[in-house]
Amino acid sequence: MPLYTKNRLFILFFIVLTGISAQQKTDSLSSDYIHILYADHATTSDKYPGKQLLAGEVKISHNGALLFCDKAIVDKAENSAIAVGNVRLTQGDTVRMNAGYLKYDGNKSFAEAYDKVYLEDTKMHLTTDTLYFDRTKQEAYYTSGGTIVDSVNTLKSKIGKYFFNEKRFRFINNVHIDNPDYQLDSYQLDYFTDTGISNFFGPTKIYNNESYIYAEKGHYDSQKKVSWFVKNAFIKHRHTTIKGDSLFYDRLKEYATASDNVVLHDSVNKTWIFAGYAQRWIKPDSIRVKQKPLVVSVSEKDTLFIRAKQFVAAGKQDERRLWGYPEVRFFSKDFSGKSDSLYRNGATKLMKLLVKPVAWSGNSQITGERILLQNDSLNHLDSLIIPKDVFIIQKDSAGGYNQIKGKKLFGKFVKNRLKTVDIFGNTEIIYFLREDDGKLTGIEKDKSSHIYIEFENDEVKIIRLYDKPEGTVYPYKDFIKQKQYFSGFNWRGDEQIKRKEDIIGEQSLIYQAETKQQPTELPEIKLKSQIPVKRKAIQINE
Repeated sequence: MPLYTKNRLFILFFIVLTGISAQQKTDSLSSDYIHILYADHATTSDKYPGKQLLAGEVKISHNGALLFCDKAIVDKAENSAIAVGNVRLTQGDTVRMNAGYLKYDGNKSFAEAYDKVYLEDTKMHLTTDTLYFDRTKQEAYYTSGGTIVDSVNTLKSKIGKYFFNEKRFRFINNVHIDNPDYQLDSYQLDYFTDTGISNFFGPTKIYNNESYIYAEKGHYDSQKKVSWFVKNAFIKHRHTTIKGDSLFYDRLKEYATASDNVVLHDSVNKTWIFAGYAQRWIKPDSIRVKQKPLVVSVSEKDTLFIRAKQFVAAGKQDERRLWGYPEVRFFSKDFSGKSDSLYRNGATKLMKLLVKPVAWSGNSQITGERILLQNDSLNHLDSLIIPKDVFIIQKDSAGGYNQIKGKKLFGKFVKNRLKTVDIFGNTEIIYFLREDDGKLTGIEKDKSSHIYIEFENDEVKIIRLYDKPEGTVYPYKDFIKQKQYFSGFNWRGDEQIKRKEDIIGEQSLIYQAETKQQPTELPEIKLKSQIPVKRKAIQINE
């Protein structure tokens, strides 16, 4: 027959007696066993043989944890309990869990919570429909979706596991973080609730309205806003993308570095930079690259390749400035050269080759104190300017050298080929005269104040001398007795860059793969599906 009472004092007495009876078989005073501390009502039923049915303000303890609920079934023999209605499980001052109902195994110190589960500690709270809590290992986990909220983040995932001692969550499958500054999607992520640090594995993206980060392994500190990424990693900011085997990004300083197999892409200017190391400052929009850097600027008709020990680019898009130094080398199909340093001003569209510069247009070697190139874009040449110490040399098949010397030079390009040149100030010329069939007819040596030259297919077609020219045409046998070289003559033909491969070198494969693809796409993350968890509903009937 069921036993029922409304007298709380009697119920307490009943619970104590039940505890004493159970003690005859086992030591129920041990913390390893479930203890009933309080209940408004207690009954027994033939439907639940050997079990106690509790109702009202139920309070149960086990091993430092307290369980509160509206109804409970306690099985002393099995050392287990089932709690229903306003379930609350607390552990010390740090952990509290609420649920609609809960199964608790005292032998394993293991809880299964269902129906609007809410778990919180001092740093975060978790909501899910099903949660498993292993108190021995101090681990809680869910497999059917959950949401974590802390001081700065809201995190969702299909599967999650919380390590209480480490204050660490491990999330797997459809992981998503909402932060005031960014959003994150990943396949697997370890998140430390006390520090806000995330370690992620598998395809991961971090993004906001300004930037997009992709990697398949990395580390992110949401408090310091510092990131480290590896494995197919890149950062995309507006029209620029930076890739590398290892990327570092400080969101507060808006500063990024890339190491090993670095690629930077400017989709507006169709320019790629390849290097071993790169730094990028987003606010001033500046970049510094070193360790065998290569700049590649692509157009429909031609491509410009530039090498230097390091490059620095800074400024707004239309006013961008570029420095390259030292040991600058560049090559395009019709124009190449060398210098110690290079500077280009995006506002004036003027590029300067500084310190012992030399350039080659076809077979013509061009030198000067400085060589200035006016170009609409990095790889589209318009004008050539040499403000001092002009010297043009072209080797002749007879073994001598065509030479033009003067103070200043102004030249014009057509389709990146040098078409016309005007040289001013004390100009001098030595030129091997030939018939249309190539036969040498003599060598002309002249002086004037202005020389005009027109090229066709990189060969001299027309030469005009202005303002009282003085000169002589010598037969070859007489010329070789004359002074054959002007002062300052320095033939550097063995330095000429004749092929793009001489510039690209070991980065050839990377260059070809990158420049043939479309601008970096923002990849979709493909995640594995998870089989939904099935559970049996639990009911308590008085």
